[in-house]
Amino acid sequence: MLESQSKVEEDTIRGDELSQQSNVEARHVAIHTDTYDIDEDALGTNLPKHYYLSPGFLGTVAALCLGNISNYLGWIMPSNSLTLIDEAIGPSPNITWVALAYTLGLSVGFLLVGRLSDIFGRRWFFILGNVFALIGAIVSGTANHVESIIGGNLLGGLAGAVQISFTVAISELVPNKHRPLWISAIFFSSFEIACFGPVIAQTLVTNTAAGWRWSFYLDMIVAGLAAVLFYFFYHPPTFRLLHKNRSRMEQLQRMDFVGVVLFSGGLAVFLIGLSWGSGTYAWNSSHVIATIVVGAVGLVIFVLYDSFVHRGDPLMPLHLFRSRGYLAMVITAMVGSCVYYSMNVLWPQQVAYLFPGTTTHEGWLACVVGSATLIGQIVGGILCRFIPKSRYILIASCLSLTAFAASMVSIAPGQETKGIVLMFMACLSVGIIETCSLALAPLACASEDLGAALGALGSIRSAGASVATAIYSTILTNKLNTFVPKKVTPAALNAGLPQSSLSALYTNLTAGTLTKVAGINSDIIAAVVEADAQAAAEAFKYVWYAVIAFACVATIAACLTIDYGEYLTEDVARKMHSATAGMPSDKEGNREAEGLHIENRDA
Repeated sequence: MLESQSKVEEDTIRGDELSQQSNVEARHVAIHTDTYDIDEDALGTNLPKHYYLSPGFLGTVAALCLGNISNYLGWIMPSNSLTLIDEAIGPSPNITWVALAYTLGLSVGFLLVGRLSDIFGRRWFFILGNVFALIGAIVSGTANHVESIIGGNLLGGLAGAVQISFTVAISELVPNKHRPLWISAIFFSSFEIACFGPVIAQTLVTNTAAGWRWSFYLDMIVAGLAAVLFYFFYHPPTFRLLHKNRSRMEQLQRMDFVGVVLFSGGLAVFLIGLSWGSGTYAWNSSHVIATIVVGAVGLVIFVLYDSFVHRGDPLMPLHLFRSRGYLAMVITAMVGSCVYYSMNVLWPQQVAYLFPGTTTHEGWLACVVGSATLIGQIVGGILCRFIPKSRYILIASCLSLTAFAASMVSIAPGQETKGIVLMFMACLSVGIIETCSLALAPLACASEDLGAALGALGSIRSAGASVATAIYSTILTNKLNTFVPKKVTPAALNAGLPQSSLSALYTNLTAGTLTKVAGINSDIIAAVVEADAQAAAEAFKYVWYAVIAFACVATIAACLTIDYGEYLTEDVARKMHSATAGMPSDKEGNREAEGLHIENRDA
C-alpha cells in the first residue's frame, strides 16, 4: 500500500512538472503556424519607455535611410551617365545591360529577401545587402570595361532589393497606424538624389576629374556607412525567437530550393528576352521568342510546383493572394511602377526631342519624374494615415494618373511648361499609389508574412515595369520609324536638300551631326529639326495611349481594393532585442528562458 501510494504521489508530481513545463513553453509560443513558432518576446508588446528614442531604433532608421539613398545612387546616377561611360571605357554593344543587370537583380531579389528574412530573421540580410552594394560600387567605380560595370550593377540590383525592403523592416517595428508616415519619411531621406540625381550626375562629370566614377564613389561611402549602422544597431527577432521548436537544419530541410531556382531562373530569362526584343534582336527572332517562352514556362511551373508539389515552406505563400484586397493592391502598385520606371527612361527622350536645349537644361527637366514621385510618396503617406477610406485615395490617384496621361497626348514641340506640369501631376499620382500600396497591402495579411507580402509585391511590380518599358520602347521605336521619314523627307527636300543626300541625312540625324551632310545649310537644318520634333510628338502620342490603357487597369484594380482604416491600429508586429534599444539581447533572453525551465524543474 505504501509503495503504491508513493508511486501515485511520484507520478502526480512528475505530471505536475510536465504540465508546468508545458504551460511555460506554451506561454512563450505566441504565434504557431506550419512555418513558425514565434516566441512572445519577438512581438512588439511591452515596449520600454522611450523605445522609439533609443539609440538602437534611431540608428536603425538612419541605416534604412542611408540604404535607401545608396539604392538611388546605384540606379539614378549611373543611368544618367551611360553615354559618357560608354565613351570613356567603351564603346561596347552591351552598354544597355548596365541598366538591365540592375533590373534583373532587383526583380529577382525582392521575393527572395522578403520571404527568407521572414523565416531566418532580417538582420544579416540587411547587413550583407548593403555590403553587396558596397562591393558592386567598388567594382563599377574602378571598372575599365563596360562588362565590369554590368557585373557591379547586378550586385547593386540584388542589394537594391534589400535596401528598398526598408518598408518591411520599418513596418514591423512601428504601430500599424504610423506605417505610412514612416515609409514616407524614409522615402524623403533620399530627396537629394531622387529629385536632383540627373543634374548631380552631370555636374560631377563636368566639374570633377573622376567624372562619372563619382556616382559609384558616393555609393561606396553611403552603402559602407549603412552596413556599419545595421551591424551595430539593427537587432530584430532572431531565428530562435521565430522558431521556438525547430532547429536551423530542420528549417533548411523544409525550404523550397526548387522553387528558388524556378522563380529566379524563369524571371531572369523572361526579362532578358524582353530586353532583347527592345533593341538587340527583332521581336520575331528565335532569340527573343525562345527566352520569353522558356522564362514564362519556368514561372508557370514555379507556381504549380509551390501549389501542388512542395510540402515544406513555399517560396511564395500563395495564400497571400486570398487575403482581402491584396491581389487588387498588387495590380494597382504594379501599374504605378509601369509608369514610374518607364518614364525614367522615356521622359528624357521626350525632352530631348520636343524641348531641346543645353545638357544642363535637359538634366533639370529630367528631374521632374523623380521629384514629383517623391512628393507623391510623402502626400500618400499623410493621406493614408489620416483618411481611413484608403480605397478612395487609390481610386482618385488612378483616375488622376489616367487623366494626366491622356493629357500628355496633346504635347507638341516647344510646349515645355505644359509638358512639365502634366508629367509632374502624372508622377505625383504614381507616388501616392506607391506609398499606399507599400504601407497598406500587408496589413490584411498575417504579421509573419509581412516580408513575403511586400517581397511578392516588389517582384511583381518590378517585373511588370520591365514588361511595360519593353512595350513603350517598342511602340516608340516603331512609330519613330514610321513618322520620321514621313515628316523629315518632304521638309528637307522642300528646304533645298539634294535627293542624293537623304541617306546621309538620316545617318547624321541619329548621330546629331547634321552639319556633315553634303549640300545642307542652316535653313535645311532648321526645317529638319522641326520636322523631326513633330514626328517625335506623333510617336509619343502612341506611347501615352499605352500608358492610358495601363492606368485604366489600375483604376479597375483600385475599385476592388478594401478600406484599410480598421487595420491602422496601435499594434506593433515585432520589437528589437539589444541594449541599444532598451531591450535584453536574444542571448540574454535565451539564458532567462533556460533559467525559468531550471527553476520550474527545481520546484
